[in-house]
Amino acid sequence: MMRRALVLGAEYEMGNLISKALSQYNWYVVAAIDDPQHTVALHSDMTLAELGEKDVELLEQLIQDVDTVFLHLPDPSLGGQVIFSLDTVLALIIKHGRHLMLTTNHYEHQYSRLSKLLFWKATSPITTALPHKLTRQLNAAADAGASISVMCCGHSLSCARPQSYLGMFIKENDNSLTLQSPGPFGQRHYWTYLPDFAENIVHQLSTQKTHHTQLEVSYYPGHLVSIQDIARSLALSCGKPVNVTQLSWGLIEAISLFSPVFRGLAHMRSVWQCGQTIPSSNLLPQQYLFVHTPLEIAVQQSWRQDQ
Repeated sequence: MMRRALVLGAEYEMGNLISKALSQYNWYVVAAIDDPQHTVALHSDMTLAELGEKDVELLEQLIQDVDTVFLHLPDPSLGGQVIFSLDTVLALIIKHGRHLMLTTNHYEHQYSRLSKLLFWKATSPITTALPHKLTRQLNAAADAGASISVMCCGHSLSCARPQSYLGMFIKENDNSLTLQSPGPFGQRHYWTYLPDFAENIVHQLSTQKTHHTQLEVSYYPGHLVSIQDIARSLALSCGKPVNVTQLSWGLIEAISLFSPVFRGLAHMRSVWQCGQTIPSSNLLPQQYLFVHTPLEIAVQQSWRQDQ
């Protein structure tokens, strides 16, 4: 029997990729959009549903008719929020006994109390976790009987400026590229090639037979690489020399006064400079992944797509 999925925010990058992967795995997909001006790729066994913020009854009907609901919660500064509140979606998930697959790259970082001092400079990796408010919401829903899976990812390897911090770090002219590093050039961070992320999630759901009534949180490892590694991959992709320079944090702080995107970047300064740690018990082992595109190919595909 064909499994059925509702993808909320299907017009955004992550929702679009999830919809594509679901179609490849023979799911019937209802792709819900709230902005018809966005381009949505149509796949086999897919229906588009346009929802406005007042269409809660239609949302309930759609959730009732599927097995799994997919929702991506991005970093708020990068936009792409779904119009319905998470509380609304969770209430309907509980009411109809459906499974929620939540993806996110939005975290809280646990800084030392000394970080508030002007002279303090962090030297150890910063601890990363889901935001406390989100954790409380999900725990409460799980206690009420909801089946929820959360898959967390790192920074997107997209080279497009509106969709990824990486796009903000790249400057191009006719002869070369400049990649601005927000921290030490060799400092490694978790970077995610989103097509891999989507396919691994759908593969996992398609091959497992049952869902447990509980909250499961996992961290997708992606690529643990430095800006230098990305620069080498960019050079192969664009055919130009790539120069790595230090990002001007003074300029970022100034722009952050007027831009939510740069404000989010400035808030993560210590993370960029010192790296981050995530709960090792929740980190998916590399051998668990069904598909893992090498960094050079992932950057090449992202570069071609965004040009």
